[in-house]
Amino acid sequence: MRLVAHRGFAASAPENTIDAVRTAAEYADAVEVDVRRCGSGELVVVHDETIDRVTDGSGAVAETALSALRDRTVLESDESIPTLARLLEAAPPAVELTLELKEPDIAADVLDTLDDAAVDNRVVTTSFLPAELRTIRDRDPEQSIGLLVSRRLETPVTTAIELDCDVLGANRWRCLATGIVPRASAVGLEVHAWTIDRRATAALLARRGVDGVIADRPIDLPSPEPGSMTP
Repeated sequence: MRLVAHRGFAASAPENTIDAVRTAAEYADAVEVDVRRCGSGELVVVHDETIDRVTDGSGAVAETALSALRDRTVLESDESIPTLARLLEAAPPAVELTLELKEPDIAADVLDTLDDAAVDNRVVTTSFLPAELRTIRDRDPEQSIGLLVSRRLETPVTTAIELDCDVLGANRWRCLATGIVPRASAVGLEVHAWTIDRRATAALLARRGVDGVIADRPIDLPSPEPGSMTP
């Protein structure tokens, strides 16, 4: 089982910042961050639609220019909201990166940014938005993609197969209470579960067959056990 740092371990670092990614890379196998477009057109790394919760300012990300975002600090740190390009440049080369596309019509620019960065890291682009994943798959058949399962999605494995996904991400309770994990594993999908804060939960998910857990802080993962739970 692999550990994925949610927003760079959001409970223990200023989330979605370069410092968080660099620190999380010391403990995690992969680091997950969120991608949006700001008011001046650049792709930036921030979770919410607004900057109100995570900075000392306010306003919609989509209406705020990059120059204004750079003047704001994240969660009482010295860090500002980074561009995706800057984060890719600063990420330690050994850590896997998961980029969650938070809004429509950014997939093509995310691919262009990845091409320009030419990073050695494995990068997985994920989203709750099938159209964004379809754009990536159509433009770059080699790029790893992952479908994030919303509560409204009734056929997650079928949808992931249709999109030619590599990864399926789902809420931990859905992974434990339904047959989604064995169905996904049977067709070769890598399964990630969110959001985990206890080793005991991670152990249950490991026995179910989950490949990676997404956590807000570093946790000790259980040692691998032979076999898996039946659905």
